[in-house]
Amino acid sequence: MVRRVFVKILALFIGFFLFGYGIYIPKAYAGNGCGPQNSTIGHIATKFFIYPYDGLFNPACEKHDDCYNLAESGKTKEQCDNEFQQNLYKICEDRDFWKKISQNIFGMITNPKMWGNILTSDVNLLNSCKKQADYAVWAVSKLGESSVSGAIYSLKVQAVKVNRIVDRLSDDELSVCVTVKNDSNLDTEWDLVLLKKDGNIADVEPDIYERNIKVGEIDEECVTTDYDSTVSISDLGNPAQLAVRVDDYPGWDEFKPVAVIEVPTDLKPYDQYNAVHFDQQSKREAYEALREIKQQVGVK
Repeated sequence: MVRRVFVKILALFIGFFLFGYGIYIPKAYAGNGCGPQNSTIGHIATKFFIYPYDGLFNPACEKHDDCYNLAESGKTKEQCDNEFQQNLYKICEDRDFWKKISQNIFGMITNPKMWGNILTSDVNLLNSCKKQADYAVWAVSKLGESSVSGAIYSLKVQAVKVNRIVDRLSDDELSVCVTVKNDSNLDTEWDLVLLKKDGNIADVEPDIYERNIKVGEIDEECVTTDYDSTVSISDLGNPAQLAVRVDDYPGWDEFKPVAVIEVPTDLKPYDQYNAVHFDQQSKREAYEALREIKQQVGVK
């Protein structure tokens, strides 16, 4: 037991010594395939968190950078991140035996996911490279959206249904539900807005946090006047208008409409949902149609 602890403490000392040397090696030898290209702090942080695999991982990082040009690669951000993980795993597996031993000792030291196991018997040297790869994939999946080019923020409206709610004592109410599919090339957020005839908002859902929707996922949201005493069906006009909005930029910018739907308010029977026909080309469909035309006429 004492010997095992001594060996791990020695590995810790050697690992930090070599890491310190690695920080100051000349830039010509450091490589720049992994990490943000326009941030010194980002490069230093990347070098720390994937050391000593920074140079080893460069080919996978460069392929990932190329894949993030989504318009050219034809892939989604999620597909790029998954391929990145697979490429990193293959690099880890294809090393010779001595590289696996030497690099994994130091990778064990610099990987935050393994720090709690350094002085225990839970450390598995054979896994530290892949755990480091997992950290790199996590970082780009959570923080890499700003590096994506050719992003298409799009939702395809698949179904619309409306319910005129009869109120015998006062003005009638309206409820509308919309089903959408994320046909874009990256995960996003969306909401649904019911408008008054004067253009102001009658209802927006969700009213606090927007709905997350992954690529290829189908989701539904409903808006209504039924729970607000200050608005009713007479404030909406006929047809009523609602907007499907999407988060089309990283950060806190306002959502942008991707579809505007006109909904009749006098559909019968009342007090039950009626299907409303809606067929509008989504942004992704419009993009693909334009790209096909350009290919046919030989325009890039």
